[in-house]
Amino acid sequence: MFRMREYEPPKRVQVAIKNLFIIMAYFMIVTLFLAIAYYPEKYQFFYEHISNLGGFNSSLGALNSDSMIIMMIGFGLCGLLVLTVGILYFVNRDLHLWLPKGILSVLLAVGAAGIAIPLDHSLRLLHLAGAGIFIGGFAAFNALLQISSLLKKRKDKVADVNKLDTIWDITLSAIVIIILLGYFTIFALDWLAVGPINLGPMFQKAVVFAEILALYFIDNKDV
Repeated sequence: MFRMREYEPPKRVQVAIKNLFIIMAYFMIVTLFLAIAYYPEKYQFFYEHISNLGGFNSSLGALNSDSMIIMMIGFGLCGLLVLTVGILYFVNRDLHLWLPKGILSVLLAVGAAGIAIPLDHSLRLLHLAGAGIFIGGFAAFNALLQISSLLKKRKDKVADVNKLDTIWDITLSAIVIIILLGYFTIFALDWLAVGPINLGPMFQKAVVFAEILALYFIDNKDV
């Protein structure tokens, strides 16, 4: 008869990875609020996309140098932080599912770099691709952390010490993915000029804040 293993404490590298993601979340929140504060006009929170904050010009055509620089620096730093996470995964190959986690981390860094490119730059396509990669990759990473945690417990026959926390984490991940799918659907409808109008910006912000909230509930052991 197999004996259930005791819960093992997280390794220092797992704690470091979780802390790097938390720092990235703080950078992202501060970046967005500073960019809104220095936007040359009143930012229409429910009607303008986050990308508008990082353009050369505002939605009404005013020069937007301050917010643009804030967005470039902020998301540039976010990219460096998640790139560091990716390197930690590739170096510490004893971590569970290190390869997909490392790849997703690098993709998040690429996405953040794309967001740092101004929306109205000639490389607009890279900005849009970066935004999609970052938002979608963030949701996928949250879900992967929860799935990998459950798989590892099952494989190692570890006693389920935090069942309610695990259920809560999985629920948050599911909510994030559902909101994300809703955002991509609305974005596609907006692109085709059909369906509901101006729901895209609201869904986009809901996804970002839901992803940050889900990140805070991830255990150090999960990474």
